[in-house]
Amino acid sequence: MTAIGTVVATSNSPSLDNIELILDRYDEPKIERGQFVTIPKNNNQVILGVVTGIKKYNAYYETLDSSVHEIASRNYEAIFPTQEWESTSAEVKPLGEIDLKKSKISRLKFPVSPGSKIFVASPSVVSKFLGLDEDGIYWGNIPSNNVKIKINLSRLLRKHLAILAISGAGKSYATSILLEEIHKNGKLGVLVIDPHGEYSNSIPGIAEDENIEVIKGSFISIGVPELSAWEISEFIPDISVVQTRVLDNIISYMREKNGNLYGLQDIIQRLEDSETVNTRTKEALIGWLYSLQRTYLFSTETSPNLLSLFQPGKIVILDLSDIQNLRSRRIIVSHILKRLYYLRMHDKIPPSLFVIEEAHQFCPQTFRSISKRIIETIAREGRKFYASLCLISQRPVNLSVTALSQCNTNLILRIRNPYDQDFIGKTSEAIDRSTLKMIPDLEIGEALLVGEAINYPTFFRIRSRTFYNKGIPPTLEEMAEKFKINWGIKHNQT
Repeated sequence: MTAIGTVVATSNSPSLDNIELILDRYDEPKIERGQFVTIPKNNNQVILGVVTGIKKYNAYYETLDSSVHEIASRNYEAIFPTQEWESTSAEVKPLGEIDLKKSKISRLKFPVSPGSKIFVASPSVVSKFLGLDEDGIYWGNIPSNNVKIKINLSRLLRKHLAILAISGAGKSYATSILLEEIHKNGKLGVLVIDPHGEYSNSIPGIAEDENIEVIKGSFISIGVPELSAWEISEFIPDISVVQTRVLDNIISYMREKNGNLYGLQDIIQRLEDSETVNTRTKEALIGWLYSLQRTYLFSTETSPNLLSLFQPGKIVILDLSDIQNLRSRRIIVSHILKRLYYLRMHDKIPPSLFVIEEAHQFCPQTFRSISKRIIETIAREGRKFYASLCLISQRPVNLSVTALSQCNTNLILRIRNPYDQDFIGKTSEAIDRSTLKMIPDLEIGEALLVGEAINYPTFFRIRSRTFYNKGIPPTLEEMAEKFKINWGIKHNQT
């Protein structure tokens, strides 16, 4: 193996926190930020570090003296060997010592010596240090070290996962890789909250795959007889305790009289006929119940049957693209998550993963949301019952701190908003300042994995999809042309 550079002595290197090296001048290898390197200590031990910065030097151009600029302007490079004076330096952050024989990792106790040679870390050393799992989910690669990022599923999901990035940076693509791996694993039950129909439209042959099912939001119905007054009150944020008790009395009467055959209209009718309920209470309750009825989500029966639907190895995609009203979406998400979480707590469905796209809409930080309480509850307590969350958001600063702080692993793609960057830095203890600075420069498909699932914050490239449709979305011009053609055909026919 050929060395890539040599440790040099400067005012702050080598130290326990920083190592500077000069790369070989005549045979300069490719080096990247985020690349892992090693410094041999003895036959069995190496020091592992990660490249945090790269600089170019040239003594010919170091001074700002006007005569030098005059020389440069006259193209004296053809006369003087300026390229011979150029060198490349890099900064490396030491991460620890690895005993290759004992497979033991320990912190660095003493700086390396100037003059030590630095090498590109081998895949086995990097995998050992990061705690990768050969049988884990295959999410991507570190090309510069030829390492496959394979993450243990329990470490990744047991204490929840957040996927954060700006729009178009690859959040949904990265999530589809995760779903692809879980689909192959065939053990978890998965619910995907899909507000825009991104996932249901990206799966080829979906009708033929019995382990993937798409449910449109318009086919969801909530059975009123299954709801208590206190559950209905959660859909009505302004209802008081006294009003809830009145509603509870009405529901008790309906169950005694009609069994499980009544809906919201029956409750409204009973309220209107009642002569014992206070007029103001009656009018408020009737108004709120009518507003729920106008969502067209409530019926005498619940559909679909979540107990029979949620099975080991099955991915259920809840496509809410046909529900435009945000309040209706939140009601659906709240109801389904509560039912599934209850079933999971009583071990009636398999260990579960709830993937929530646009999580800041359903669990916002600054205002109340019907679905916020159950999401925060699962975030706080779900790991006890093997119920995991995957929160996906392009605006982490708008996402509930309670929920996000419980996500012990973060997959972060490109984020440029300084408020979001600062928020991520505060909520993720494992990210230092130098790592945070690299996030805005990530290319599409590049990601930072940090937290419980991996031993050290790691940049890698998301792998290509195999199960999901790999087609490129049409451009704006192509979509406009397609609409124009269809519009012309339609109007010519009429």
